[in-house]
Amino acid sequence: MRILYIGTPHTYQLYKEGKNPSHWLYGAVEMEKEGHQVIWEKEASSLLNDIKLIHKYNLDLIFIPNLNIKNHLLLLCLKRIGLIKKPIIGYLHHTPKSGKVSILYSFLLKALNHCFFLSAKTMEETIQGGYLSKEKCSEPGWGPDMDFYNKIQKSDGDYFISTGKENRDFDLLIEVFKETKAPLKIITAQSHGGNDYTDLKKKCALIPNIEVIITENSGDVYPMMVKEMANAKALVCPLQQNRLNYCVGLSTIADAEGLNKPLIITHNPYHPNKRVENFNVVTNKQEWIHATTTLIIYSKEDSYSMQKCYQNMQVYINYMK
Repeated sequence: MRILYIGTPHTYQLYKEGKNPSHWLYGAVEMEKEGHQVIWEKEASSLLNDIKLIHKYNLDLIFIPNLNIKNHLLLLCLKRIGLIKKPIIGYLHHTPKSGKVSILYSFLLKALNHCFFLSAKTMEETIQGGYLSKEKCSEPGWGPDMDFYNKIQKSDGDYFISTGKENRDFDLLIEVFKETKAPLKIITAQSHGGNDYTDLKKKCALIPNIEVIITENSGDVYPMMVKEMANAKALVCPLQQNRLNYCVGLSTIADAEGLNKPLIITHNPYHPNKRVENFNVVTNKQEWIHATTTLIIYSKEDSYSMQKCYQNMQVYINYMK
């Protein structure tokens, strides 16, 4: 099959250079490994971008790894009214918006031949909202690219590390480690998704056990980050509790699974209980403090992986032939 991937080709280039794991491409690498011809193209906000790509290539399937409705409005509309015949599959990362815009979401999402989800809760909310039928939805178990992580040299250091940038509660994290005095490294971007972290270094300047590293907001810095994670005692993922309306923190879970590292993470109802049961799931400051001194060691049994995830995706992809 000739599969048109509309997403982030730069991430694919970093993957080919051995810098990033395949799960950042949501199964497109595994499609290629299976023998499909993947055409790597960039997502754009231009209304005609998708249409130009479809006319440019002789393709069998369209794959959108992060289904942003705004960026694919015309494609989904034309598919919905039958002017585009090619099958479309993709990942929906968030529950569709409610209110007046829900009518638009309901109309456009039904253009999909199949929709994958990162969270079973997001999938259930989408089905219950009437946006998609149950038959068109699945949660294949997106997880770490174990081929990538198995090549990384690991050791058990004495420091905790936070590498996330999406809706992170760094104020709480600083309070916890200021009190426990345990070594902590925070690696994050200057800003991301409306969150501004430019004052982090200033906040931690007089706290000797906390080191803050501000990086560019790019996948290019991941090799440095994964090396630091591989040598850490544990990963930490502090999430803003007022923004737990999707599976934020899942990438850090995948890092912990891939590196076989303990993890302390804020409870998020969009993370399945079974997946996080061997981690340190916390809800408040006191639980955070307790977790830094009493770590649960993650067991690799029944772990998630991108390889297993793609096996669950295959049946729907092959059905499009």
